[in-house]
Amino acid sequence: MAAATLGVMAAASAEARTRGFDHGWRFSSGDPEGAEQIDFDDLAWSSVTTPHDWAIAGPFNPEENGYAGKLPWRGVGWYRKWFSLDAAKKGSRVYLDFDGVMAFAKVYINGQLAFEGDYGYASFRVDATPYLRFGRSNVVAVRADTTRLKTRWYPGAGIYRKVSLVVSPPVHLARHGARITTSHVSDSAARVVISNEIECHAGLSDPFEVEVEILDPDGKVVASKSYASEARQGETPVVEGEHEIPNPRRWDVDHPHLYTAVTLLRVDGQVVERRETPFGVRTFEFTADDGFHLNGRRVQLKGVNLHHGHGPLGAAFHTRAIERQLEIMQSMGANAIRTSHNTPAREVLDLCDRMGILVWDELFDKWGGTAGRVEGEPPFEPYVAKHAREFVRRDRNHPSVVVWSIGNEILNQPHEKEGKSPERVAFARQEFLRHDSTRPVGLGCFIPSTAETKILDSLDLTGWNYARRYTRYRERYPDKPIVYSESASALSTRGWYHLPLATDKCDYAHDEHQVSAFELNAAGWSDLAEVEFDLMKNDPYVAGEFVWTGFDYLGEPTPFSQEARSSYFGAVDLVGLPKDRYYLYRSHWRPEAKTIHIAPHWNWSGHEGPAGQKGKGVPVMVYTNGDEGELFVNGRSQGVRRKGERPPQPANVAVRATATASSHADGKPAQQALATEGGGWAVAEDDQNPWFAVDLGEERKLATIGLVFPRQSKLYGYTVEASDDGNTWREIGRHTETREPMWGGVPEAFLSVDGEGRHVRLVFGKCLERAKPAIKSFAVYESPKENDYYAPTYDYRLRWNNVRYEPGEIKVVVKKDGEPLGETTVRTAGEPARLRLTPDRTELAADGEDLCYLTVEALDTQGVPCPTADARVRLELEGPCEVAGVGNGNPLSLEPFQSDELVLFSGKAVAIVRTQSGAGGSLKVTAASDGLQPATAELTSSR
Repeated sequence: MAAATLGVMAAASAEARTRGFDHGWRFSSGDPEGAEQIDFDDLAWSSVTTPHDWAIAGPFNPEENGYAGKLPWRGVGWYRKWFSLDAAKKGSRVYLDFDGVMAFAKVYINGQLAFEGDYGYASFRVDATPYLRFGRSNVVAVRADTTRLKTRWYPGAGIYRKVSLVVSPPVHLARHGARITTSHVSDSAARVVISNEIECHAGLSDPFEVEVEILDPDGKVVASKSYASEARQGETPVVEGEHEIPNPRRWDVDHPHLYTAVTLLRVDGQVVERRETPFGVRTFEFTADDGFHLNGRRVQLKGVNLHHGHGPLGAAFHTRAIERQLEIMQSMGANAIRTSHNTPAREVLDLCDRMGILVWDELFDKWGGTAGRVEGEPPFEPYVAKHAREFVRRDRNHPSVVVWSIGNEILNQPHEKEGKSPERVAFARQEFLRHDSTRPVGLGCFIPSTAETKILDSLDLTGWNYARRYTRYRERYPDKPIVYSESASALSTRGWYHLPLATDKCDYAHDEHQVSAFELNAAGWSDLAEVEFDLMKNDPYVAGEFVWTGFDYLGEPTPFSQEARSSYFGAVDLVGLPKDRYYLYRSHWRPEAKTIHIAPHWNWSGHEGPAGQKGKGVPVMVYTNGDEGELFVNGRSQGVRRKGERPPQPANVAVRATATASSHADGKPAQQALATEGGGWAVAEDDQNPWFAVDLGEERKLATIGLVFPRQSKLYGYTVEASDDGNTWREIGRHTETREPMWGGVPEAFLSVDGEGRHVRLVFGKCLERAKPAIKSFAVYESPKENDYYAPTYDYRLRWNNVRYEPGEIKVVVKKDGEPLGETTVRTAGEPARLRLTPDRTELAADGEDLCYLTVEALDTQGVPCPTADARVRLELEGPCEVAGVGNGNPLSLEPFQSDELVLFSGKAVAIVRTQSGAGGSLKVTAASDGLQPATAELTSSR
């Protein structure tokens, strides 16, 4: 028996090896018969490198709804790759590790089905050993099928994450079998428990040995132990031991110190596998009354939600792409991310470990089709158990991970068959804890009434999405922690400013299908950033917020889901260019970092006044960590603004007016619409010409009519009329009923009018979706009235609401605590004259994966950026590199992402250049456009 075992071990590789398996694939869309077979002819297929997203090249379908990006992701695609293994490897265990295939993957090896997947975001291992021909060529074929895939955003398609080939000896360290926990931490010592699972595919006559060394962040050995154990074939023994680290350096958001556990597996005295597992020493706790604590101090979670896509690169994973995203978010002040709403690529957590970013690690979006369970199949319990095992075991050693999330916005049973129930939630939590009990288990909830059921009883904490919906949960579970798992959902288009300013958060520029960059809009179910800042200040028991979202992403283009192909939610646009909201977050989340940013641009053609006179009013917003600023236009002061100083608002002159109406429903007389705590007015059922009127008692200047309706104000069609005598009426304002925006709306309306009169009448026209003529309140103002909803904006930004435009220069001088902080200037640009090309990095790795993001801008003859330029730009490359993608952040653009041309939007765009594998050297990128001086960037690629 011993001799047979030695023979197997000698035939196998001396040490486990893992190598990339991403090059040399062939791809074809469609579903050709027999594509899994060895003798299938794939020579006409395209040559691709994984990660690969077959849909991102387009073309866009303008007729399709934008919920998933208008790209051709739905379909079937095949991948094939030939490879060989030396005959000497016979006796080894050979695995293919896939980090993600979208979706419903089938993996064939030499024509035989070796694996069938059911969740596109999950990583998986294929045991290829039984199907291989050692010493001969082998073919792996992968079928990806998105035809049954359910999604709420762009999912990508194909082998969109990395693939690895693992060759292991028969006795080896189990995949995801390491588990590292900290049983005690003090300033003088940390006790770390390290366990390793050993897979035994061969019998052993002698004990095997596991040696564990712990390296400190500088690479020095600080602890070491060896353990001997025995096992029979087919067993998976666990070897565990405790190690003491003297004077531990803790992992923290400010100093993410990482230790490394180096594990050596010896069989018959020979090292057969060596594995390095980074980990961190830290303590953390979510409390019910004081939020989140890390290493003994309170840390406010300043988080962002991030989807898995990379804009113009699609879902195809690139380490540099997510690294850049995280760098931009950290620069904004974020210290946490939520992996919305699925298993992230493993490299995301590696980066968060190294960068000091906390992670809400989420497994599913809902529990039905978007979680991979189509029409309730596979059954819930085995499905959750399987994916919880893979997910938690893979991610449990990352110090950045502080929450396990079992899902997002799961509806409740019995209203939703595949929804959550007390039993299902408790089961899912237990399956997570089965593999790691050191972190709380929660979910992202959005149904406030859930707090009054028993559904959430078993959870360690609960995340709540939007609108302070956590208050009922707080009352029901005062001893459980709360996280604001989705906040804000503010909306804007980078660099696109619209006047007049929005009168409510859902007042969008419908005709243009863009959302104004003045940052006064949000989705109907959500709020502006400043409203959320106030909540976090006033509710310190909440651990913090995760903003929806850090970056724009493909799909979910609220509020223009038919016209647009990407979202408006991000603080940063689809290609990573900051919106003005980025600077709002930075100024609040990083109060120690100097931030002074002026919006809007100062190119307002058509707003100039006659010679010698001031022009039309343009609002100016300044986002700064300072507390006061003085604005200058061409050297003339426009006054000082201070945070917290809110401008006076006009009084409602209708408070003491007499109200009349065409009719009224029982208990809803007209006068109630004027009372502070009134129940409002509603029309009688048989009234065919409904109207509501007020007598102000004397003639008044009429500037703003304030209305609050029982339902969303968009649904009501009406005119506003004025009269001197109550008999002769003239129209002074109108609103046309609409279903836009598609998602949500607000009950209030502030209608700007221009007139005079003693009497004001509201005349109803058509109402949609069974809305009936009625109002909850009616107000009249003699000067422009701003919606009270916007009052918090004056606490977090500096606002000059009516700066008379004249071309030239605007400058703001900012102070903090009475001391000068700095100043910044925005100038009126002339016609575009030249291009500027700015790379994010100039030294790249020649590995075929590294990326350089180059910002392309148009400048005038004086070097001033042209904020409305829309030139078409050609890219020319020299050296071993290629264009990986282009984009400009315009949610409406249907220009291809895979192109050597791009179009500027709001004066900017981004080109993404990828290096070639193994080919270093000098790289040159040139941007050219008709009539403009070209720009060049010099880069270096090194092997």
